Amino acid sequence: MKAKAVIRLLVVAFALLALSACGKADPQASGTAGGAGGTPGTPDPTAAPGAPLGAEFDLARGKTTTVSGTGAAPGVQITFREVTADSRCKPGQTCIWEGDATVVLNLAGSEVEVHTNKQFAVEAAAGGYRVKLAKLDVDGVVATLVVDRV
Repeated sequence: MKAKAVIRLLVVAFALLALSACGKADPQASGTAGGAGGTPGTPDPTAAPGAPLGAEFDLARGKTTTVSGTGAAPGVQITFREVTADSRCKPGQTCIWEGDATVVLNLAGSEVEVHTNKQFAVEAAAGGYRVKLAKLDVDGVVATLVVDRV
C-alpha cells in the first residue's frame, strides 16, 4: 500500500515539473517584437545582438534577433514568423520551374513578406529598414537575411 502512494506522489510531482517547464517561454522565440511590454520594433534589452546592418545572417523559423545599428542607433528586431507557401523544386525532383517560397517576417514591428524567386519581391521595407531574403534552406527552417537602413 505504501509503495502505491509513493509511486502516485512521484507521478504527480513529475507531471507538475513537466507542466512548469512548458510554461517558461524563450523571449526571443515568442514572436513579439520589443519583448514584454516593449514598443513594437524596439530592441529587447535581453535579446542577444545579431549581425550588424548590411551583413548576411541566418535566422531560424520562430526566432527573433536584434540587428545591431551603427553608432548610437539601437538596431532593429526581426522575427522569422513562418513560410506560408513553398512550391520550390525539391532536390532530386525534375521540375519545369524553380518555384517560390513566401517567407513572413516581422521587421521593426511590421509584418512583411519576401520570396525566394526573383520574379517576386525578395526585399521588403518597414520602420526605416529593408530586409532582403538571400536564401531559404530546403526545409524552410532557416532563412539567410540581410537588413539595412532604407
